[in-house]
Amino acid sequence: MAVDPLPVLSENPYFKTLCRVLDEHFNLFKKTVNDEFRQYEIWQVMLITVAMTLMSEAILNFLIQDEPLLRRLKKGFFRIARKSPIVGGIIREKVEKTKREMASDGPWVLPEGHSYRKTLPEVGFKDPELWKEIDHYGSLNDVNWQKGRCSGTIYCAENDNNELLSEVYKRYCWTNPLHVECFKDVRKMEAEIVAMCGKLFHHPDRVYGSVTSGGTESILMSMKTHRDWGREVKGISKPNIVVPKTAHPAFDKAAAYFKIHIIHIEVDPVTYAVNPADVARAVNSNTVCIVGSAPQYPHGIMDDFVALSEIAVRHDIGLHVDSCLGGFLIPFMEDAGFPLPLFDFRLPGVTAVSIDTHKYGYTYKGSSVVLYRSFEMFGHQITSTSDWAGGVYASPSVAGSRPGANIAVTWASMMSFGHKGYVAATKEVINGARYFIQGLLKIEGIKVMGKPEVSCVAWTSDEFNIYNMSSDLSGKGWNLAVLQFPAGIHIALTRRHMSPGVIDELLSDIRESAVKQLAAPKSKPSGAAAMYGMAAQIPDRSIVDDIAKEFWKLYYSTG
Repeated sequence: MAVDPLPVLSENPYFKTLCRVLDEHFNLFKKTVNDEFRQYEIWQVMLITVAMTLMSEAILNFLIQDEPLLRRLKKGFFRIARKSPIVGGIIREKVEKTKREMASDGPWVLPEGHSYRKTLPEVGFKDPELWKEIDHYGSLNDVNWQKGRCSGTIYCAENDNNELLSEVYKRYCWTNPLHVECFKDVRKMEAEIVAMCGKLFHHPDRVYGSVTSGGTESILMSMKTHRDWGREVKGISKPNIVVPKTAHPAFDKAAAYFKIHIIHIEVDPVTYAVNPADVARAVNSNTVCIVGSAPQYPHGIMDDFVALSEIAVRHDIGLHVDSCLGGFLIPFMEDAGFPLPLFDFRLPGVTAVSIDTHKYGYTYKGSSVVLYRSFEMFGHQITSTSDWAGGVYASPSVAGSRPGANIAVTWASMMSFGHKGYVAATKEVINGARYFIQGLLKIEGIKVMGKPEVSCVAWTSDEFNIYNMSSDLSGKGWNLAVLQFPAGIHIALTRRHMSPGVIDELLSDIRESAVKQLAAPKSKPSGAAAMYGMAAQIPDRSIVDDIAKEFWKLYYSTG
């Protein structure tokens, strides 16, 4: 026979004593408060109560935030330091010196024979004169990207459908899918691009999504979508996303644009992959989405999507697979002989994928795709204004009008390559990347960062300043990317690098630089390398942000 515990507990002498003590203390507290406030008018008591409530809420809001308290205190300290006369003056002097150095050496400094035009010509140029001027502008370029001298940037080979895509672009250059009734063919192409990409990422049913202007817009759209989904479906008013520190800055941009708090997760210092356990610990009741890269840009590492999917399912939140870089490599790697762990819609937690068709899809710049598991999710990407005087206006992405030509050339490139063509191109690029990695491992003083599995490779050195090597390679005509936290050099290998001799030439130049640097390992970097090294050591990152903004001020400079 079951016994009700309450009567039994109420007869317990210890329980009775506890209740009596609590009652006495409560009565004492009540008497103290009443005595203290007896001297005040009722309106004063009410005012004090409201003030104390608001103060308590402010303190709680300050203490309980997704961004750690120590980091916020650090930001506040640097903000105050920059305003002080002594420290602030030194900082301003250093920053202004850096800005002057930037202004005196960069693409905005025109060589002799060039000048800026700031007004329209009084009479328009005739074709021969205009082409002559265009050729004159072209003489400014000194990086030989045509011969694979830069990281990423141009992903196609010299003979990859260039004439075909140019003709397609010419035919569709005036089209705009916003006017679907006028350009039904462009609508059909976009729908088919989305469907084909969905199949590549093993969507089990009808996939939803859109073509965007690039990977950044695809990521922006997905984060806006997950934010709105979290608000409308889960009632989340202060959304956050959990993102590896190696994820693309487009996630930070999305957080800034859409008022989403971003929680950055450190990656493993050896593998450079995010630890799913760290992601799981960061997830809270305000999380709308977690993120993984396939692969990430800096080191070319694939995140563990099997584990990330389990976290997303367990917490009923989104999982965005950022495959902007590898979206037209990793779906073909298994057929090319390089199988990978699952990363796509076969995992139940994956809610969205971003894929850049203008990289290894070998189409023109300004083309990317964002995909969703369901229309329920995709519906939150669409914005609709139903009470505008000009009629109902709805659009699926940031832009209203969009260049139909970009959609047409993307469709044409995909149709021209076909599955087998992409498998062959993938096999060529991955074999080239593996060959390059093996070459790096044989160079004394060089250490490959992590175990890259796709097309991006990064290397560093424990024996000399890697930024000095970056300067050496720049001097030999290579335009590669430099990394920070930790320092390194990165290359995204493309079909341009698969031309005979290109990878061997790069390895030879790296080897020559390594010998030079090992002979003088303590030498200080100069020029751009020195600036990057300095930037990495500045604890107040807002100073670096100011310098980065200066770059774009100079970019738009016309003298």
